[in-house]
Amino acid sequence: MAGTPTRGLRKDVVMLGGYQSLDFDFTADQPGLSLFHCHQQLHMDYGFMILLRCS
Repeated sequence: MAGTPTRGLRKDVVMLGGYQSLDFDFTADQPGLSLFHCHQQLHMDYGFMILLRCS
């Protein structure tokens, strides 16, 4: 449910169609690395991912 506080590992999937975009907010309060990526290997090969480090 949107706005419900959670703890620990989060695995969320958002389906987008062609030429769609997504804006999202998150609180960077979990120390360490987080990977945001597309679940299609070809897309990741082309760079549709980001590795965030929170300290």
